[in-house]
Amino acid sequence: MTAETKRVLLVDDEEKLLKSIAQRLTVLGFIPHTATSGLQAIDIATNNPIDLAIVDLQMPDMNGLVTITKLKEVKPGLKTVLLTGHGNDKVKQATESLNTLYFEKDEMRDFWRFIKKLNTDGNVVVIRPKSALAQPQADGANPPAPFSTNEIEIHPQGDFVATGKRRDGLSIGSAPSGSMERPRIVGETPAMQALRKNIERVAHLDCTVLLHGESGTGKELAARAIHAGSMRRTQRFLAIDCADFGSDQLAGHLLGYKNGNLYEAIRTRSGIFGAGQVGTLLFDQIEKMPDNMQAQLLNILDVTDVQQHDSAVDIRVLAATDADLAQRVRAQSFRKGLWERLQVFELTLPPLRERRDDIPPLCQYFFDKYRQELGKPIDTMAPEVIKILVDYDFPGNVHELEYIVERAVILADGTTVERRHLPARFLEDRKPARLRGSRQFMTLAEVEKRYIVEVLEATQGNKSKTAEILGISRAALWRKLKQLQSEQPGQ
Repeated sequence: MTAETKRVLLVDDEEKLLKSIAQRLTVLGFIPHTATSGLQAIDIATNNPIDLAIVDLQMPDMNGLVTITKLKEVKPGLKTVLLTGHGNDKVKQATESLNTLYFEKDEMRDFWRFIKKLNTDGNVVVIRPKSALAQPQADGANPPAPFSTNEIEIHPQGDFVATGKRRDGLSIGSAPSGSMERPRIVGETPAMQALRKNIERVAHLDCTVLLHGESGTGKELAARAIHAGSMRRTQRFLAIDCADFGSDQLAGHLLGYKNGNLYEAIRTRSGIFGAGQVGTLLFDQIEKMPDNMQAQLLNILDVTDVQQHDSAVDIRVLAATDADLAQRVRAQSFRKGLWERLQVFELTLPPLRERRDDIPPLCQYFFDKYRQELGKPIDTMAPEVIKILVDYDFPGNVHELEYIVERAVILADGTTVERRHLPARFLEDRKPARLRGSRQFMTLAEVEKRYIVEVLEATQGNKSKTAEILGISRAALWRKLKQLQSEQPGQ
């Protein structure tokens, strides 16, 4: 361990989950300390250097909010995170007042993303989306950031780069032994077979590709597969969330602190482009790219077509979106010229609910992945669990399925993943209300409320994505949430 290795205090009376998180943190390069009570946590923090405390809400001696308050009395500048399976708006407000991050145990994606950002031992930069906590609120205001936002995630160079080169500095035609491993795209439905065939067809063509699909369908995975199958496979793959172009930190790292122009940054190899040659550049959420950046990207595409011999701007551009760009063009919120250039080859990734036959093999893939990663002696997933997941619509698509399986593997205490290891929303009686009694029917308001809450959970509280899935405006969603809040007892 180096002097910079971060020490993390984990506080949870659920020892199984505590042990699993500690194991993951060790693999990620941290030194974990564990406590099963608030009092034990305070004692550890008093006698040890601690960089971050991750605390469960529900504990017998004192709850997580009280524990965090007392930890901050011991270490006033301590960064803290609250993990909970029993959250609500009041808890979230309390965490904000304590300058604390908040993550639901049912949805751990943003939590692991946050943890990975703390460990920066590497030299390949991938810019990730902001977490749901950083999304604008319904009234247009941004929430206070508990920590300075850092959307730049570092990965070890070996994950993306190999040494094979051709004379012009690009990768050689055939894949050398050290080149980027081809990502696995799981699924044997006709839609997925066609997707893999199209990826193979377009990978070596070096043309622009537009990847379209709902959030969580795997657009970045498909982009990585294109890169891994291309003649640029030994160069860097860089993914950028266009929603972050307003960040000064992103502009500094990406473009160089003395340079505010994307084309000039690529040409002069400033910022990230100076750290090593980028072969493939993915612009995620391309619909959110500011207009001035759209103009610069169009310029880059023009130059790469006309001056292919100029290695300074020899870069492949991929774009991903879950929006209707044609509609954006009609609304004059997206440049028509750029839209036309991005459509050289378009790939559509189907939502998981339209390929339910792929859910069982995906479950097996994630089950094998996490039981090996976590070292869990479990053998199988119960058929009932698979059936429940096949019947679920997955508004968060493959990403949501992955985190459900990961959580289940963590909680499994025998040789089988069972229904009780699924998130709470799967533990209710799933029969239609009309079948549970002769006159027991749900009102339309009750059905709407349950569905809104389910979609919010699946999108990790992202109100923009929730409104898009529901097919309503953010203002309409805000009104419905206010109404739901007013109906809660004690409000």
